[in-house]
Amino acid sequence: MGKRGLSLITLAAIPMFVLGACGQTSNASPTPSTEPSSAAQGSAASASSGAITWFVGLGSGTQPNQIDAEKAFVASYNKLNKDGITITLKIVPHDSAYDVLKTDIARGDAPDLIGPVGVKDRNGFEGLFLDLTQEIAKNNYDVKAFADPAVEFFRDSSGAQIGLPYLVNSGYIWYNKDAFAKAGLPNLPTTVGEMYQGKTWDWNALGAVAAQLTLDKKGKKSTDSGFDKANIVQYGVDFQGLDARRIGSLFGSGSFVDSDGKTATIPAVWAEAYNWYYDAIWKSHYAPNATVEASALLNQGNSMASGNVAMSAAWGTSISSLWDSKTSTAKMKSWDIGVIPSWKGNTTSPMDADTFVIAKASKNPDAAFKAMVAIEADPTLMQDYGGLPVKASAQAAYTQSMDATLSPIFPGIKVTWSVLNEMLMHPASPSDQVTLPASTQATTDYGALLTKLQTKDGLDVNAELTKLQAILQADYAAVQPLNQ
Repeated sequence: MGKRGLSLITLAAIPMFVLGACGQTSNASPTPSTEPSSAAQGSAASASSGAITWFVGLGSGTQPNQIDAEKAFVASYNKLNKDGITITLKIVPHDSAYDVLKTDIARGDAPDLIGPVGVKDRNGFEGLFLDLTQEIAKNNYDVKAFADPAVEFFRDSSGAQIGLPYLVNSGYIWYNKDAFAKAGLPNLPTTVGEMYQGKTWDWNALGAVAAQLTLDKKGKKSTDSGFDKANIVQYGVDFQGLDARRIGSLFGSGSFVDSDGKTATIPAVWAEAYNWYYDAIWKSHYAPNATVEASALLNQGNSMASGNVAMSAAWGTSISSLWDSKTSTAKMKSWDIGVIPSWKGNTTSPMDADTFVIAKASKNPDAAFKAMVAIEADPTLMQDYGGLPVKASAQAAYTQSMDATLSPIFPGIKVTWSVLNEMLMHPASPSDQVTLPASTQATTDYGALLTKLQTKDGLDVNAELTKLQAILQADYAAVQPLNQ
């Protein structure tokens, strides 16, 4: 989900729901509200003791099943909580939520609690969320229940703890076990630091495995004499649907903007990642170019489901793409997940992560924090939002639900879900989704570089990166720096 524009629009044009203590919506169906009472109700609630507004829509939370779960939670919580807290639920369509929230904050009508929200969803609201450090201490909240890397991931660029660890989709290497078995290759490592075939599991080792798994129409591997690169029927590795920042972050943490918020930079480790990726496409031929990616061979961009790619960098959100949703059938029968390879001794996993935040302008942060903790502990909401719970005690329900979904489609499958926790310990930080100056233009420009890497043979990758840095610097110079 991309960042919304900064233009402000009137609330009268935005369909929204408001649910108060009675547990009923102000509208029976999602029709536009033209009455100002929705916003006024939220403002009045926040001003009274123990009353808060929960804003939903900036991230996930607006699917029908999620809305039902949110309404049910609010009705129950308002009736049963012993802290005298009343939640008013304000649900705004995702496409409008950025502008509505900006408007609310600008006019002094900020909601108290906002979520769930991911990293990208928070872009544009820098400095507007409460540092939870004091609330954590005041409420004796045990952050030690989470691994330190997970806690640190939910801090902003200033070091403020703006969210608590909640739900994540960490990266991993998905692989087709049938392809591996046919090639006589063992399963991939499932713990960081584990060796593979007696060698360090790094990106060069993955490339060597990918080369053995890349086959032409006569069954020759990419390393065999006479291999026909024009007629490849199985590719060793893909990076399905990933943008340039996420590909770079698989090799190491970084950003296209320096810590000053205004200087364009190309992290050295990302330059190495792009050179590796480019060579995998055009020199070693074990990764598909853009034309092949969009072809019927690789299922028009859904290569993992095609049965014709042996490995792919993937996330939990990509699992549902492995089968035909209409027929619940899949072209491959057996697959699993392994840890992301290291690069020069470091392992990093780009990560999608949802949390809840409290507006810095909240009139009742104490009540908002208590309500937030209760919301994040609710198992129904947790399941409906999706993603791996960071809290270990809640993970069994997630994996059991995933197994129940997968078993009819992949009979006998046993996914090594522990890999997700391994990757959670090695998040790429800063996140590949943090905001950039001139975000829209910058995204277009680094996207153009990735397209060029995927479509043009014979490039000098480092020269192209030098050009990109100059282009991004021009983009950034046209806007106010991030830290001003």
